[in-house]
Amino acid sequence: MKKICISLLALLAAVATRAAAYDTLDGKPAIWVAHRGGNVEADENTLKAYQIAAGYGADVIECDPRLTKDGVVISMHDPSLDRTTSGKGKVSELNIAEIKSYRTKSGEQVPTIEEILEFAKSAGISVYLDTKDEKNMDYLDQLAALSARCGMEKNVIVGLWNNAQLKYMSEHHPEMATCISWPWPLNSLKRAKKLGASWVGTLVPLASRRMIQRAHQQDLKLITLEINDPETLRQKISFGIDALQTDNPRLQKELGF
Repeated sequence: MKKICISLLALLAAVATRAAAYDTLDGKPAIWVAHRGGNVEADENTLKAYQIAAGYGADVIECDPRLTKDGVVISMHDPSLDRTTSGKGKVSELNIAEIKSYRTKSGEQVPTIEEILEFAKSAGISVYLDTKDEKNMDYLDQLAALSARCGMEKNVIVGLWNNAQLKYMSEHHPEMATCISWPWPLNSLKRAKKLGASWVGTLVPLASRRMIQRAHQQDLKLITLEINDPETLRQKISFGIDALQTDNPRLQKELGF
């Protein structure tokens, strides 16, 4: 999510009417989302990172689903393995056995999305799937099927990158909560809601008190990119933001939430 093309979003969470798991969050000032897990203390997008996040009380763990050459969905932020593992090459050009043979910098294995969903189910937390700007709708069907197979379809939030994806998910998988970035891809908040979004995500500076109120007027909830500064987290809570995303889930405990 560091590239300009994805800098508008790390979207997540679910609407209570769609996700019964969030009923238990009533009264909390905001939902806490662990960006790529507890990646300040462990390698990003690993089960260890997600375990750390759950230990600090994260409500949602965020991950990055990508398809391998043989059609298995793993969690890997980058298109290639080069930055985060001992391997080289694009995820789409390697099979799952090859990817599983590599290790992250601290010796962790790359998890599949199914493994993450199973962990989240056992830990009683939800999962945000930060899908890429994928034009192949079969990819979305596969994520929905995986979620259903793990009994997590109402505890998964699907972050989307374009209106076609949003429309497809709303028509074919209405049971799943969806999120889309704002203002890119040039949606008005009203249009985002009409296309079926439950959430919108935006840049941290754009999440003003007024912007959050405007989203709420459209029955949309709001999240920003990751925030790692305690004062900014407190500010966004005071503005009424619906979810806080951070690389450091320890902050949730330190701030007393």
